[in-house]
Amino acid sequence: MTKKTKNNKTVLKEDAEEIDSKEDVSFDEKENKISEEIETLKAELAEENDSKLRALADVENMRRRMEKEKQENARYGASNLARGLFSILDNFDRALKASPKELKNKKEIEKNYASLHEGVELTVKEIYTVLKQNGIETIEPNKGDSFDHNIHQAMLEVPTNEFEPGCVCEVLQCGYKIYDRLLRPAMVGVSKKES
Repeated sequence: MTKKTKNNKTVLKEDAEEIDSKEDVSFDEKENKISEEIETLKAELAEENDSKLRALADVENMRRRMEKEKQENARYGASNLARGLFSILDNFDRALKASPKELKNKKEIEKNYASLHEGVELTVKEIYTVLKQNGIETIEPNKGDSFDHNIHQAMLEVPTNEFEPGCVCEVLQCGYKIYDRLLRPAMVGVSKKES
């Protein structure tokens, strides 16, 4: 046996004796340490469960708030548009009150008609302004434009050689869109080759 091997055996023997003597004393310490670790882990688990429950409650509260906002938007979403239309309604009321129901001579009729016509034109312009402020645009195709099924609705086919087949040749009613969503297609007559 070499000296190195003797030293290793001695060290191992001393370590084993030390462990045996510590085992008696440290068994209780180990048990206490394990109990402490178990209590610590239980506390951490309880804390994590509490944190998870709080997060779930926060998510549920957020969902309820968003649902409430969605319902309010659906219910009161047209408020801005309505506020804009109030002045237009006021203008119509004033026009109706200002125009007499019975006119006696032709000159009075012509004068009142011209004034009423001008008032209605101004009111229509105001309506379009309010619609534009609320993101609503008019779809007004021009004669000769190519028919687009995304924004036009063909109401009739018109046999003509004036326009290429498949072009708008009559505008029956303008359409509307809000931002990029179609509200009502423009109703048009579409040209077809005359036979």
